[in-house]
Amino acid sequence: MADIFPPIEEELGPYRHLFRGRVLNAGAGNRDISHLVQGELINQEIAGGLHSEAIDIYSPLHEIPVEDGHFDAVICNAVLEHVINPHEVMAEFHRVLRAWGTLYLTIPFMQPEHRDPTDFQRYTIDGIRVLCERHGFAVREAEPVHSVYTTLAWIVHEWTAQADGRVDRLIRATFLRYLVWRSLRSKRQVRTLASAHRVIAVREPGGG
Repeated sequence: MADIFPPIEEELGPYRHLFRGRVLNAGAGNRDISHLVQGELINQEIAGGLHSEAIDIYSPLHEIPVEDGHFDAVICNAVLEHVINPHEVMAEFHRVLRAWGTLYLTIPFMQPEHRDPTDFQRYTIDGIRVLCERHGFAVREAEPVHSVYTTLAWIVHEWTAQADGRVDRLIRATFLRYLVWRSLRSKRQVRTLASAHRVIAVREPGGG
């Protein structure tokens, strides 16, 4: 359902001023965000995952082979749901960030299961805030990401994808098409139906 999401430039662009210095793209996959980073971008991916010349580090997210305080910023965009050990990953983000470095973190809330190759958890705003604070991060912003139409479009797509009855075809041709159209044009958010949540946090000295 990639076509229901706005371009990555629209999602990360307003925060590019935070992506300065040495920046880790944790769980980079095949998304190119180099044009949104004002500094040195280091792409990390799990060993055995996507292999590309753009990937700089192959490692688990909880064992990033760099020294303490190596990065000025960490971007973890829609990845944390796929790890079985989010607390270990957050502790590692704290370790590899310099003091007062920036963590940009998004994680799904009202999204259907999407294994890549696994899918373990969802977080409310309160849950993701506590996760950050327990690992030595001070949360500066916490807010929904994407419009409510994005949430509904993905749910309706999953609901009708495996069926081919007349009603399902009608829903896909009318209601789903309308939701997809609105998802790319509307910024209307409903916090209790957020597709995902975004947190901007800074690494406090000590702790973690």
